[in-house]
Amino acid sequence: MAGTELNISAEDLDFANKADERLSCDYQGDDMQIGFNSRFLSEMLSNLSATDVLIEMSLPNRAGILTPIDGTDEGEQVTMLVMPVMLNS
Repeated sequence: MAGTELNISAEDLDFANKADERLSCDYQGDDMQIGFNSRFLSEMLSNLSATDVLIEMSLPNRAGILTPIDGTDEGEQVTMLVMPVMLNS
């Protein structure tokens, strides 16, 4: 992450596939590089009806907290925890 830009990359070594995407975001804090298991993130996001989510991270070796900003029923609170993985960089 750098400022207001989130760089997302994914790689599947078994099938030699790679993808990169840049998204705008509202990010405050020092730049960091952190990795998450894409299957876990995809499963978490697919179970939400939110169009916007908040991802809170403190350090690359600590869990991230994912919270939907919208799309929840009144009185419903959803918080998801995603553990980081080691990156080969």
